[in-house]
Amino acid sequence: MRLRISLRSVAKTISTASSSSPSSQPLAISAKTLADFIDTHSGGLVALTGAGVSTDSAIPDYRGQHGTYTLNPDYQPIFYQAFRDSDQARHRYWARSFLGFPPILTTQPNPTHFALAALQGGLDSPQHLKSLITQNVDGLHQKAGARDVIELHGSLHLVRCMHCGHEEDRGVFQEALAALNPDWQELLVSQSTSKLYTRMNADGDVELKTPEEQRQEEEQHADQDVKKRAPLDYHTFQYPTCSCCGTGHYKPKVVFFGENIPQDTKDASTRAVLESSGLLVMGTSLATYSAFRLVKLAKDAGIPIAMVNLGPSRADELADVRVDGNSSLLMKEVARELGIGEVKGEIRTRTRVMNVVGS
Repeated sequence: MRLRISLRSVAKTISTASSSSPSSQPLAISAKTLADFIDTHSGGLVALTGAGVSTDSAIPDYRGQHGTYTLNPDYQPIFYQAFRDSDQARHRYWARSFLGFPPILTTQPNPTHFALAALQGGLDSPQHLKSLITQNVDGLHQKAGARDVIELHGSLHLVRCMHCGHEEDRGVFQEALAALNPDWQELLVSQSTSKLYTRMNADGDVELKTPEEQRQEEEQHADQDVKKRAPLDYHTFQYPTCSCCGTGHYKPKVVFFGENIPQDTKDASTRAVLESSGLLVMGTSLATYSAFRLVKLAKDAGIPIAMVNLGPSRADELADVRVDGNSSLLMKEVARELGIGEVKGEIRTRTRVMNVVGS
């Protein structure tokens, strides 16, 4: 039997109604249902998360209401082959990433991240969650305290040389980029980056304004007491070669479109699912096959599946329990149902483009 519950109006409802009112019942019922699923499969449960669990940390997703593809249907992510073969593509990527990485670095986990970390248990609490697999590259699960996270698509917090394999911390690499591009760094420090980009993308880079768009903005503010500057063009953005081999080019340690997931990561995620007692899928439409195959794998193996997502997903028909709603609101209630208590974290939203301090 499949159980489907919709929470589309809960976010608005709970702000105006008491917990005992009929309008707040869908959240309570959904939390009880999901808590029962977690408790039933406790100890062997595996979670699979996507971009939707980070939207409450004000990181955009891809296909949600305010997602990258929704707001910009013409958005083109960078492909591995282009980054590997084209110097221009690397100039463009690192210029965008230089402005987009600081918000990722300072963004904080939300209640979903903290709740999943708590489900892993501790010295004085039971282990409900055995493994955590994420498609996200933001590192927020680890920042919330999650252990042994399988990062299906890698991490923005590392760079790797495409020639010799040397890895370096992304924060250290950011300092190298700043030293090579003082004009860009000055703009970053001045908090005036909105003059240079229009919005933040889900993968930690930004959509740059063209030099002509920058000139037009300067002209619009010509009467203001603002320091004039020449437009910045990503073609002039510099990036260093590998500090180890001296010739290779660094790439963020994330899986680009057109690039294969490392075999050890694929094997680890497959093993985690096949050895699980249940699969909890949260915040993903499962548009990428790398994640969808894990849900299909669980279904084919007869492993129960619970799915929480705001909007439809590719695997809705495979789920035994399906909740349509906000994961943070739900997981706060689930934590209470399971006796974990209050979970940390705030739900944050953005009414404008993300600036360099992640606010």
